[in-house]
Amino acid sequence: MSEGRVTSRGHDLSRGRTVKRGRHGLFGKRALLFLIPGAVYLAVLSIYPLIDLFRTAFADVTAANILGGRPFNGLDNAQAVLDDPAFLGIVVQTLVVVAIVLVVSLGGGFLAALVLRPRTRLSAITLGFMVFVWTLPPVVSGNLWKFLLSSDGAINTTLIALHLIDKPLPWLSQGTLALVVLALVNAWTIVPFCALVIRAALLDVPEELLEAAAIDGASGWKANRYIVLPLLRPVLSILSVLVVINAFRSFDLIFVMTAGGPGTATTTLPFLSYQQAFHFYEFGQGAFTALLSLLIVLGLAAVYIRANRKETQ
Repeated sequence: MSEGRVTSRGHDLSRGRTVKRGRHGLFGKRALLFLIPGAVYLAVLSIYPLIDLFRTAFADVTAANILGGRPFNGLDNAQAVLDDPAFLGIVVQTLVVVAIVLVVSLGGGFLAALVLRPRTRLSAITLGFMVFVWTLPPVVSGNLWKFLLSSDGAINTTLIALHLIDKPLPWLSQGTLALVVLALVNAWTIVPFCALVIRAALLDVPEELLEAAAIDGASGWKANRYIVLPLLRPVLSILSVLVVINAFRSFDLIFVMTAGGPGTATTTLPFLSYQQAFHFYEFGQGAFTALLSLLIVLGLAAVYIRANRKETQ
């Protein structure tokens, strides 16, 4: 027996009666019951930790009183963090990592998407491999690259065999070089995601536009610059925010590959928070640094939500 059609005003045309809709939809207030598990999950694992982080950021919390009271100390933690001579350098290093990851991820993802745009078997195999790279846990990726970049690792051995270098390069033990290498490894883990997103957007570009551009003499790079990139601008803007948030929050690769060293050369704000809390047991300072990082990430998330809302309207 076929089901009746229900109009927007709730009239069942096949049965001649009106379906009562509650204030919150067809199922009324009972639909709200399905939100309870998610609300409890957010409250326990997200909202409460954020409240506790805020409390700790403005309290004197050390290993001696972490399980006891948390005396309020105002802005002492903020002053201690901001007065650290290395803090400004760590902020700059964080921004450098984010900038490198953003440029390499979007640039590499766009080039990979152009190459993999044709629906061929080779493209499918390559995309599958890229998904595998993207889904690798950062700890696994970090250990893999740490092995490859060691003094007797595959990269130095290959470069020496090709007579490109005379002696092994200190990829992870020289300050500036280690920071750049970490950023490139971070970008390597994100390029597959960018390529998948951009390729999906490329497949939505009308072929008629590209064919018309080719007839007018705009092919290759010109077509990509003046036709494809403007059409991909909304996707690229949202993707840029996601990449920046991911790069800013990077912790696992730093922990595995360099542990923030040599010195503080590869330390970023999230890793600094970890060191303050679990190396020096200054939990209040670590919480304040984490709160600064959280505020920056929330600001970027707000930009993402605003951009996404504009695109969906």
